[in-house]
Amino acid sequence: MRLAEAAAREDMHRATISALKQLLAQNPDLADQYEQTKKIIRIFRRPAFYETSTRCNLRCEGCYYFDTEHPKTLSEEQDLGVWDAFFAAEAKRGVSMAYFLGAEPSLEKERLKVAARHIPHGNIGTNGSVFIPHEIPFKISISMWGSDDAMDRRMRGASVFHKALENYAEDPRAIVLYTVNAWNFEQCEAAVLLCRDAGIPITFNLFSPTKSLLHKLTDAAPNDNQFFRVSRPNANPCIGDEDLIRIRDTLSGLLDAYPETVVYSHNYNRWSTSPGPLHNIDEQSGIALNCHSRIVEPMRYYTTSLASVDAKCCSEEVDCRHCRMHSGGWSSKLNLTLKDLCSRSSFCDWMEMVTVLSRIFVY
Repeated sequence: MRLAEAAAREDMHRATISALKQLLAQNPDLADQYEQTKKIIRIFRRPAFYETSTRCNLRCEGCYYFDTEHPKTLSEEQDLGVWDAFFAAEAKRGVSMAYFLGAEPSLEKERLKVAARHIPHGNIGTNGSVFIPHEIPFKISISMWGSDDAMDRRMRGASVFHKALENYAEDPRAIVLYTVNAWNFEQCEAAVLLCRDAGIPITFNLFSPTKSLLHKLTDAAPNDNQFFRVSRPNANPCIGDEDLIRIRDTLSGLLDAYPETVVYSHNYNRWSTSPGPLHNIDEQSGIALNCHSRIVEPMRYYTTSLASVDAKCCSEEVDCRHCRMHSGGWSSKLNLTLKDLCSRSSFCDWMEMVTVLSRIFVY
């Protein structure tokens, strides 16, 4: 079976290369733009994910790290010298892009400093409440779940976005990642205006429920004081098909109205708000087969114990059938497909998405 799959992939690769050569021969004026696109893709040629903290100061509804049906073994390496040797080995392995996540990476700044000595490009996912020193030259993705205190507290257990915007005002490393859900998409424009005034660009993520959250909703489980505080079976942040249409229109309008602040793509917006699963789902396992956030060699995922684990993707707890996370979505656009090569227009659309991707993830 694996040999058949490998052969099919090789056949598809050959067909893609052939179609690309033919399209460039017919459109030689696109050659330079394609070369620039390839330079961006090379940055992501060997990515890796690193959990750098097991602590967080928030309790987000349906947290991608803590809301799990299989409790984590939260062991972690404490010796910075070991972390330094580990990242030196990762650099030797050829890691070109590091994603730092956790819980909350900013609570372990010394580990980030060590990583910055060795890895050329990085992206830190943070709630922004703790400032990351300028000596760490990585992209800083600041999560935002609402543009007023009430929504922030509802979704995250505390209001921190004002502090985050203050911490990173005019910081060239920073971009706000606004997670749109069924409750907060009407606050998107207010969030854009807050970011504009703080001198921070903003992009968008679509709320994707964990398997645990979905099971609690199905079972009408009682709320708790952790990561299922406010959701109900008939009132929760999960995005439905009707929401997708409104979200698509909202984000499209914001991209047109605030092009200097909003870092997004009409092409990506249309794709990510399409109804139904975004990826091809294996019926037996429920796992996305063609998502490029899947952890397959040479990509690896490490816990804070510095052990490489067999995770399905960078957000193990998220249900692939409902996943619209920007990490898996955008990474999948790094892969050129025959669909992208069916016309000059579709090829230009693909190159545009890769360019936007670089503005979101690369400092």
